[in-house]
Amino acid sequence: MRISKLKAMSKSLFWGDRPLPECSEVKGVIETDTGKTGLLLRLKDGLYAAGSAGKLLRLNQEKIRRKLREA
Repeated sequence: MRISKLKAMSKSLFWGDRPLPECSEVKGVIETDTGKTGLLLRLKDGLYAAGSAGKLLRLNQEKIRRKLREA
């Protein structure tokens, strides 16, 4: 799993022109262990998800928190 900082073009590249989920925050770009890429989103309930093309992908919360601490 790899997390990188958000570049200006990344939101529209991964999510499109749709609005992000309510009260969510973009934390960066993520590539999962399975090779899927998308935005790393922190949702309003505090959970992290990968977002791509308007869809959310569930992530291992402990693994994400550990990676963010290491960054």
